[in-house]
Amino acid sequence: MATTNARPPPPHKSQIGLTSLLVRPSLITTICALALIAAACTGAAAEPTTTTVPPTTSTSTATVAPTTTTATAPPLATVDLEIEMPSDAVAAPVEALYSWLVDKRNQPPVAPEALIEQLEFASRTDPGESGIITTSELSNGDQIGTAVVDDDVVLLVDDGTGWRIVGAAMAGLPPVLGEEPRTVLILGSDARVGENQQRLRADSVHILTVVPEAGAGAIVGFPRDSWVQGPNGGTKLTNLMAGRGPEIMLETITEMTQLDFDGYFVTGFLGFTNLIESLGGLYIDLPTVMRSGNNWANYPAGPQDLTPQRALRLARIRKGLPGGDFDRSYNQGLIMQAAMDMVQAVPIEALPTLVYVLSENTWTDLSTEEVLTLAASAFFFPSENLENIVLPASVGTVGSASVVFLSDSAEEVYRDLEDGLLTADEE
Repeated sequence: MATTNARPPPPHKSQIGLTSLLVRPSLITTICALALIAAACTGAAAEPTTTTVPPTTSTSTATVAPTTTTATAPPLATVDLEIEMPSDAVAAPVEALYSWLVDKRNQPPVAPEALIEQLEFASRTDPGESGIITTSELSNGDQIGTAVVDDDVVLLVDDGTGWRIVGAAMAGLPPVLGEEPRTVLILGSDARVGENQQRLRADSVHILTVVPEAGAGAIVGFPRDSWVQGPNGGTKLTNLMAGRGPEIMLETITEMTQLDFDGYFVTGFLGFTNLIESLGGLYIDLPTVMRSGNNWANYPAGPQDLTPQRALRLARIRKGLPGGDFDRSYNQGLIMQAAMDMVQAVPIEALPTLVYVLSENTWTDLSTEEVLTLAASAFFFPSENLENIVLPASVGTVGSASVVFLSDSAEEVYRDLEDGLLTADEE
């Protein structure tokens, strides 16, 4: 999707109450970057476009209405959400979910099989006393939404076939956010403003895994100069994307690791700084002093607020770091964790706005459903449960070029990562 500097429009927002119906506008002004990526995105793999549809605000009421189906059967309880705007259609899947929960004689909703299985023996006496439905429209025309009812969170998508439930985190139960583990390739392009962000070198290369049910995951960094076998023979990993695009990076790393990837995310300098600007800057706690090694200011140890430009420089510096490229890759993982903390500082009903911002600043081959559920996982476990490592390797040369050779023990990391968790050191 096209990168833009424009701030996102506010989302559609429906206030659910049991006893009253009032329309009140709301504006989610605090938005955040995808905490699961150093410079990542969301959206669908469509042709770039800058066309967007501003969302509107709506209010709804929820009631539980008993209805007698036969003269002898007990009343059939149903839930009816009356939406004035944007449409009753967005509430229908939520109505179906809660109608089924309050009375299992109702038909179960159209929802992921894992969610239906999880809730098969669950029940509710009512759908909750209050809640919010928030929606946003992406530039590719897909719509996304969250319904927050008491402590329940329901994720919704309309990608042209009507609104449906694609995930949920119901109170007291593990979140259901797609088939686990979620495994994606995160690529930060070396493209400057005005350059093609998908066709230049990849200076940030990470595997991100998330296991929502376990409340954990991993960030595994590749030193950018890792020597790999590409389609045309040996080359530095960073050079693979230049002129070819992110697909060749995904193909090569899939072949190397034999991991089952969902897809990739990619962005460049402009997309990264736009995302950090949407956060209002980046709050990060650095474990040690980070020396830039050039004319940029150094970074002290401890907590600090970084401007978008300072955050980008932190992601790029390596000459002043003892471990060079290895430390840079590790720092990029720290930025992901810090962004995740900032995500959790805003309510989850901001998620549709978050996804909108990301879709305007990055590219992915994941579907809208996959992106929404992956982004939602940032809200359900602490950032320290996202273990941050860099693959073991050593520095060497090929001809006159300085390169990095991944160690044989990197294979152990790949195999350990098959379940999405780095547990080898704990066994």
